[in-house]
Amino acid sequence: MRKDHYREEIGSEILIIGGAEDKLNERHILRKFIDMSGGRNASVLIVPVPSDFPLVTATLYKGLFENLGISKITVLEATSRQEILKVNAKSILEGVTGVFLTGGDQMRLCSLIGGTEFLSELKSKVRKGKIILAGSSAGAASMSSTMIVRGEPTVQPLKDSIRLCPGLGILKNIIIDQHFTQRARLTRLITAISYNPGNLGIGIDENTAIHITKGGVLEVLGAGTVTIIDGSKISYNTISEVHESEPFSVMGIQVNILSSGVRYNIFKREQLAIVGNYSQL
Repeated sequence: MRKDHYREEIGSEILIIGGAEDKLNERHILRKFIDMSGGRNASVLIVPVPSDFPLVTATLYKGLFENLGISKITVLEATSRQEILKVNAKSILEGVTGVFLTGGDQMRLCSLIGGTEFLSELKSKVRKGKIILAGSSAGAASMSSTMIVRGEPTVQPLKDSIRLCPGLGILKNIIIDQHFTQRARLTRLITAISYNPGNLGIGIDENTAIHITKGGVLEVLGAGTVTIIDGSKISYNTISEVHESEPFSVMGIQVNILSSGVRYNIFKREQLAIVGNYSQL
């Protein structure tokens, strides 16, 4: 895994949320996004495109951010591909310090904004470190270059138990899965990584997030855990040999479970030995 490739892609800090983040009480994760985006001086753009009810979702998050002290809040009101193609991306992203991708359907999000000027401009600003990007649930899953769009929980890993398709490509060689423990998605993430062990699998629980720094340090925030699946040392893998609905064998896969405060180096694929110490990068 080339470290310099990751470094080219991660120009801004990124916040990836497993969904169902606390919206009523302390709201630590949403506060973290605001702090990363500039605190009370933040200018936030809400992208509710993944939602089946984008205006309702946008209104919800707009109210949440206002209650947390943010006054500069805009919404990407375009909800069809035709409308998004007409958006003046440079204008709508001008001065924005934080972009929030809501939950919903990651395939809807990618099929509507993929290949548009808006996505190109957003990715450019993220690479240059000019915008903080956050996504919850579908907004989280879509950030990877390959994403899981369908997949039912299964007791055993089955070759055809998931469906993969291209994501937004914000993060390379990483696959994000959300609502992870709550929806028993360990097997489907293992299956996804078995298709290409070069990818790093990251499963994020509800009301839990990962904060990825420009240096490639991943820190866990929130009430749940993050499961990291590293297939780079897989020594035996039969996923290409079995029939579609058959179970497959995989050996040498590494599974790590991280709770709040634990940090992990996604470049070296290892936990930082001293929590809070970034000197190992």
